[in-house]
Amino acid sequence: MRIFNDIEKIPHLKNPVVTVGSFDGVHLGHQQILKYLKDAATKYNGESVVVTFNPHPQQVLRPNVDFFLINTPEENSKLIEQQAIDNLVIIKFTPQFSQLSYEQFLNLLIEKIGMRALVMGPHHNFGKHREGNSGTMREFCKKNSIEIIQIPEFILEENKVRSSKIREHLINKEFEQAEQLLGHPLKKK
Repeated sequence: MRIFNDIEKIPHLKNPVVTVGSFDGVHLGHQQILKYLKDAATKYNGESVVVTFNPHPQQVLRPNVDFFLINTPEENSKLIEQQAIDNLVIIKFTPQFSQLSYEQFLNLLIEKIGMRALVMGPHHNFGKHREGNSGTMREFCKKNSIEIIQIPEFILEENKVRSSKIREHLINKEFEQAEQLLGHPLKKK
């Protein structure tokens, strides 16, 4: 897996299929997104591209809230690599970057990465004020000849698999439940 820490320095990629998210913990829901991403890249005879952020957006947008990372960015990168992803783009998340509209952000992915298709989960929102949702992004992608691939939410034994739920289990010292949602062992801190 190639890792890019500067979106301005990405070489030409072949038919890039992109997904965007924090991917903290690379839990079972993330793993499902990455599977869809790889399948779509195969369909387009292209490359899979994960776009993520460092620091985590919550650390920038809500610095005074009790928030912690499940894994370090390096641990998340290794877990993403284990899913056989071709490219990882890490964007520095700053207050200035957070002001981009979803259209500006998607245009950045088109201009700098050459995005051919976008894979996203059902509750994924991004852009200033989280205004980029499945409806607005579907419209934008249609206008720009980008296929949008929306996947179902991953549910395990009637539980929605989300990083926030895993953090809740960790706070409550429910490590077995956290590992069940992660789909891999917790890193020893």
